[in-house]
Amino acid sequence: MPIIFDVGANDGKTLLSLADDPNNIIYAFEPTPFLIEKLKKQTANFPNYHIIEKAVSNYNGKAKFNISGNADWGCSSLCNFNTNLNEKWPGRTDFKVTDTIFVDVIRLDKFVEENNISCIDHFHCDVQGQDLEVLMGLSSKISIIKYGVIEMPTSHDSKLYKNQKYIHIDAINYLKSYNFNILKVESNDCFDHEVNIYFSS
Repeated sequence: MPIIFDVGANDGKTLLSLADDPNNIIYAFEPTPFLIEKLKKQTANFPNYHIIEKAVSNYNGKAKFNISGNADWGCSSLCNFNTNLNEKWPGRTDFKVTDTIFVDVIRLDKFVEENNISCIDHFHCDVQGQDLEVLMGLSSKISIIKYGVIEMPTSHDSKLYKNQKYIHIDAINYLKSYNFNILKVESNDCFDHEVNIYFSS
């Protein structure tokens, strides 16, 4: 059975349709209470869709989580918004923290061990500022990913979150160090401030 990870699942819009195939097993990681409830309602009839109500990074513990309850809620993050957003991201009024909560944070290496997962066929990660940390949290288990995509900023000058440590070239080099092939690097905003990095084993 194909194993699919949706890390930063939001409302499931990216991979939820894959749950229609009962052969797919989906693990959706999402810490935002509003989105968790939305996911539960949408997947009530899908026993192959597993919601993990936690944030993911490269450590286990608890952390402050900034909720941005605007637009599609897609900018909520363990990171803090940068101070130059009006200059670098003009016209984006959704970059605002509307609530702050404390959430559980996990590493994925322990998760895959505890759940006896030996292969991740499809790995989708969009956790707003911590995508490379998520991969780092897999440690050597990163090698079980067959195909994946992560989102990264293109420069420190224009990154969305001020405590983002890494940019796209860091992620590319990290993936190459584990012998992944970089399939495509694709801009996902009109300013070219962020890219999606597609990779495979």
